[in-house]
Amino acid sequence: MSYSDDFEQWEETIENIPAKDVKLPNLPIDDFVASTETLAVDANEDRDALTAAGLDVTLIDELTPLSGALRYCQANWMSIFRAREEAQNQWKEQSPEAFEFRDELLHAFSFAYRNLGDVKKKVMRIREGRSNADMVQDLIELAVLGEKYPEPLTAINFDLEKLTQSRALSHSMSELLAASNGAAGEGNEVKVLRDKAYTLLAEKARIIREYGQYVFWKDESKLKRYYA
Repeated sequence: MSYSDDFEQWEETIENIPAKDVKLPNLPIDDFVASTETLAVDANEDRDALTAAGLDVTLIDELTPLSGALRYCQANWMSIFRAREEAQNQWKEQSPEAFEFRDELLHAFSFAYRNLGDVKKKVMRIREGRSNADMVQDLIELAVLGEKYPEPLTAINFDLEKLTQSRALSHSMSELLAASNGAAGEGNEVKVLRDKAYTLLAEKARIIREYGQYVFWKDESKLKRYYA
């Protein structure tokens, strides 16, 4: 079976884990899954002894497919996480020029509209915010304002093509900002699903390890199999 098949098999069970019971991974997922896959092999070899002690044998059989489901969830989350990282890198590269372009427009607008009270107030209001989101909004508002009152800009030989550039830049930076922020939180659905899959697998592995430690407490070679 593929990892996606494993996930489909366990999807409903994973989704139904209560949020209050979800635990965050305390080591890299790849390392954790590798250890549970090894545990599945070892526990299967010791199946009879573990079952004789009262272990539900289905737990052993569930380790491998659930490990595949967790690998599937992790791959989906890492795809989103890496896309966010790339967007953040692009924002860091492109935003300084966007801020500089916004400041240049504000400088020109402040001079062009210096004698137009109402318009000057609008420029002053646009100038107030300094956040990333403010910059994105400022660019579109400056474009709209300049298109509405082009004559004072033309009088100072301002290139009106910059209004079109400002509108386009606002759009592109808005998309980039959303991509760099959108998948970040702990509440991201894909990440939550990954954490639920981890929680489920970790609990099953914990139970098997407890039984193994109980059964093989005098067999040092086997006992070490059941410590994470």
